[in-house]
Amino acid sequence: MSTCTATTNLACRFAPETSESDPVVCQCKSVTESRIRAAVDDGAKDIRGVAIKTGACTGCTACSCRVNRVIMGLPAKCGGRFDLCDGCGCAAVICECEAA
Repeated sequence: MSTCTATTNLACRFAPETSESDPVVCQCKSVTESRIRAAVDDGAKDIRGVAIKTGACTGCTACSCRVNRVIMGLPAKCGGRFDLCDGCGCAAVICECEAA
């Protein structure tokens, strides 16, 4: 497995369709940061609550770090190995983009 250091948007078969302003936080269920924030605003207080309202964290759970950050009022980007690749927007742990 490889990680990316490039900042260009290169092809990775796992990369989601996303925008910089509303990144996909949960790759498995295609849940965006704004949907998670809306779930928190609607009363979700933990990962289980967000999972019930959005489906995030019900697949591989690699997004749990980012979901927890959103619940705490922080940006989703955490910088860990399960964060999103700067080259393609895919979870870095499964990234196979050309920038690697």
